[in-house]
Amino acid sequence: MYRFTLLLAACVALTACQRSSYEVWDDTKTCGRQMGKGINSLWGVNGDSRAVNNPDDFYAIQNGDGYVPVGQDFIPLEDQSGMSQMPIAEMAVPQPKETPGDPGSSIPGIEAFRDPSTDSKLAPIFRNVQFDYNSHLVKGASADVVHRVADYMKGHNNIYVFVEGHCDERGPEAFNLSLGARRANSIRSMLVAEGVNPDHIFTISYGKERPLVMDHHEEAWAQNRRAEFKVYQR
Repeated sequence: MYRFTLLLAACVALTACQRSSYEVWDDTKTCGRQMGKGINSLWGVNGDSRAVNNPDDFYAIQNGDGYVPVGQDFIPLEDQSGMSQMPIAEMAVPQPKETPGDPGSSIPGIEAFRDPSTDSKLAPIFRNVQFDYNSHLVKGASADVVHRVADYMKGHNNIYVFVEGHCDERGPEAFNLSLGARRANSIRSMLVAEGVNPDHIFTISYGKERPLVMDHHEEAWAQNRRAEFKVYQR
């Protein structure tokens, strides 16, 4: 055994002699990093991990072909149906020339836009648009709402709208703000595609900050996954 150990050491030394100083130094650094990780692990330190303190830390969102853990920077690329969450047509929609409330803008800020449900003529037209879980796709009866809004706006050039995107209470704040923005922009894209002046449509996302129903069950969440209209008549 002693002779075998000496022979093995000699072979390693000869192999090292054939390697450049850069390779040896790189291996040394790699070894140092791995030793550091091992020592940190012994003390319970790991920069890529965090403690799980409650069941909510395991919360996940269904994304196409499985459940994906949600992090603050996670944005799903696909809807549950497998359809793209960012259609190219949506990205090509022109932005408004004016920003409401900005200095010099002829359009006031969002505080001047009113809830259409307070107007008997506007309430049947500017109804809330509902969305499926983790989706910004406008389908079914919700698409009919958008069509009616488009028809009304094309016949009333003095109407300006804010489309507000909302989410239910589940998921991190950053994720819901992003999803709310996609919901609002989906509706804006549909309105522009139907001939509404893009300079008359603005969007804003509130994420999960403004629930319509305060309860914590599926029926309430379904009502909170919505887009609302706020209207300004010049």
